Amino acid sequence: MTSRRGFLVAVADTGRGVVGTRRPARWLLLPYVICLLVVVPAAVPGPASAGGGVSATRLTGLFDQYGDTSGTWTGADRTTSVRLPDGRLLWLFSDTFLGPVAPDGSRPRTAPFVHNSAIVQHGDQLRETRHGGTAENPGPLVPAPAGEFFWIGDAQVAGDTLQVLVNRYRRTGASPLDHALLGTALATFALPALTPTGVRELPLDARIAWGSTLLREGGHTYVYGTEAAGEAKFAHVARVRGDDLGDAWEFWTGDGWVTDQRASARVLSGVGTAYGVQRIDGRYVLVTHENNLVFSADLVAYTAGSPTGPFGGPDYLHRATETAAGHLVYDADLHPDLARPGKLLLSYNVNNVDDAVTYADAGIYRPRFVEVDWPRPRPDRADLPPAPPALTAQPGGAGTAELSWPPVRADGEPRYQVHRRDVTAGQTHFVRIGEPSAEPRFSADFLVNRHEYEFRVTTVGRHGESQPSPTARMTATVPPPPPPTGLQAEPGRSGDVALSWHPIPFVQLYRVRQRDLTTGVQTVVGTFTGTHATVEFLRHGRTYEFSVVAVGGGGDSLPAPPVLATAVVTPPAAPSGLAAVARPDGTVHLTWRSLGPEVSYRVYRRDLDRGGQAYGQPALEAGSGHVARFLEHGHDYEFTVSAVNSGGEGQRATPVRVRARLAPPDTAPHGLRAEAGPGRAELTWQPVTPDGWHRIYRRDLTAGHRDFTEEPVPTQGNRAVVAGLRNGHEYEFAVAALNPAGAGPRSAPVRVTPQLPTPTRLEATAGGNGDARLSWRSAGAGLAYRVQLRDVTAGESWRTDPVPVLDTRHTAVLLTRGHRYEFRIVATDGTTDGPPSEVVAAQVR
Repeated sequence: MTSRRGFLVAVADTGRGVVGTRRPARWLLLPYVICLLVVVPAAVPGPASAGGGVSATRLTGLFDQYGDTSGTWTGADRTTSVRLPDGRLLWLFSDTFLGPVAPDGSRPRTAPFVHNSAIVQHGDQLRETRHGGTAENPGPLVPAPAGEFFWIGDAQVAGDTLQVLVNRYRRTGASPLDHALLGTALATFALPALTPTGVRELPLDARIAWGSTLLREGGHTYVYGTEAAGEAKFAHVARVRGDDLGDAWEFWTGDGWVTDQRASARVLSGVGTAYGVQRIDGRYVLVTHENNLVFSADLVAYTAGSPTGPFGGPDYLHRATETAAGHLVYDADLHPDLARPGKLLLSYNVNNVDDAVTYADAGIYRPRFVEVDWPRPRPDRADLPPAPPALTAQPGGAGTAELSWPPVRADGEPRYQVHRRDVTAGQTHFVRIGEPSAEPRFSADFLVNRHEYEFRVTTVGRHGESQPSPTARMTATVPPPPPPTGLQAEPGRSGDVALSWHPIPFVQLYRVRQRDLTTGVQTVVGTFTGTHATVEFLRHGRTYEFSVVAVGGGGDSLPAPPVLATAVVTPPAAPSGLAAVARPDGTVHLTWRSLGPEVSYRVYRRDLDRGGQAYGQPALEAGSGHVARFLEHGHDYEFTVSAVNSGGEGQRATPVRVRARLAPPDTAPHGLRAEAGPGRAELTWQPVTPDGWHRIYRRDLTAGHRDFTEEPVPTQGNRAVVAGLRNGHEYEFAVAALNPAGAGPRSAPVRVTPQLPTPTRLEATAGGNGDARLSWRSAGAGLAYRVQLRDVTAGESWRTDPVPVLDTRHTAVLLTRGHRYEFRIVATDGTTDGPPSEVVAAQVR
């Protein structure tokens, strides 16, 4: 639970607050706003309610049983439901605790935490928890850019796509309650597999968190949002034509629709970040947790004749009993698809400002469901008692409003209910404050300095509540509270310091500050209700200075006299659940149970087939997983892991052993090509793995070879030269990827015929002594040449000079004078002759 959850200012709590600069669980704490994919099944038996719809008792029990037994989800907030086309029901949540519940019903301090998740319901069973990342290192279902996170809004099905509005936030300070809205995005999932298909930022500013609820009506989809403005929250309305939330939006101005979102008007105060709107019998019913009054236990309804209001009310639907135990309720929503006839089906969320309570009882942080009859019965006005005829409001000396009115004569013993509206904050409706009083007087406290208030009072009789009295106005004068006293700091053993101080009348909000005396850095730790706070994730051995400021309706107090504490961090325990799995790529995947934030890990290994040498330099990991690489195929390895925090390195986990196994490659190289050369072939291909090793295969087709022969030496990369081939013979080649486990499938073969080169630029010049001088260009190093000639005049056939020529010059002698001779040259490697050169002629003299 967080500060977006529909609260205006934080009020009373006498329990412990817990905070840390990076502690995820504190995102679940009560707010202060004064100023994808892992699937695990878990069947939950039991029939749905008869007569259509599901009872609220059944749904509350369904989530309690799933949270206790699924092993994957222990609790979350927001609670949006959407019916999928195949009949399944998807439950979407914001801040979520994952993992199992401990045998004593508590939530482990190491429980994974993500900012959004989902559960898929099949029939009457909650079966699948869905989130991003992996089971060992889970992430949010809808991931956000680094340093940011998404909270879930409402969702709908459009064609074969699930559309989910999400609000994007970032941290603005050290306290988990310090965050800022950055905008609204549209996350989409392909149906029916619920495969994430993207997150698209919508062209909307950060004034309004859109997606509080969705309503399809009259060819439009209405989108409701919440604006947090000072001490109040206000509902806004936008719409798109049809059912695609990615289309153009229009915004309600109070008079009509425009495309400029800056003109969006406030239509109702006192809504939560999540609320529901449903059309019933031609009227539009808006249900929300009552946020015109901070920390109210009430769920209320407002009604209107159109989706944009004006809304009248409130009708008080339900008072949450959980607040009597010191818990907080927030985020009301409607679930029309599940409601039984004649009833509204509401959900709301429960939490506690003390993390210790939320961890000790996993059942607290789960949705509750309530059914109320609708429409609400209306008493006969004739049976109602008369209203007080007058009301006065005077400022009290302690920043209160002192109200009084004439007593009312009525049957029985009438009581009086006071209603208040903060005019300065822009509240649109009166809200009940306090419990009904038997006396015609009331002291209204927790006012804000210089705010103008309106008060009314009603008479509560046996048959209902009267009409309101005349309105009384008063501007509050509230002095700043005195500084807190009795501040104490008690160091723990895990880098935590427990702070406590004495309560101050009419103050239920305190801001804690700290200063690191080693670095001099000062920070606001956070804002807390109650008189306890635990500051966590402090550095071992460092001394910190702490102070507390009281925050009241008249502003901030002076700081309490500071106290000092030196943090102590005990080295963490050995990680449990260490497991090692050999992968076909030759790596080993290690996992272990996380020990929570602010803990890193050292991973040790040794090769038992190399004499079992001592563990080498450890690998460092921030999370609870590691991939060991560069292992030798078939070797046995031993691994262990230790955890490290600012207090040092803890004990190592019980070692695990595993044999590294590398499967041969399963993919053949492609694109094999061969270029012929003299007595050789140059091969090139597209490798499966860059710089991987390969085996070359060949066969001599001219020699009649049927089987391939592998080259004795493998090659690395994507190129090889095969030498020692017979020129003029046709060869066939193939290539296969190779690793220590063997060769993979062969590529498609290619054919090539090596040839000796042809000499060029042959010239012949007749001498004067029955000879002819020949010259030509070299055909390459290491080659010899044979001279071929014939006496054309005598009709002679070609004959080859028996002596090879090692140079590129030759003189043919003993030729017949007056005869015409033709000459040509062939290159030779001593075994095979290449193709002849062009023919040249000379007339011998």
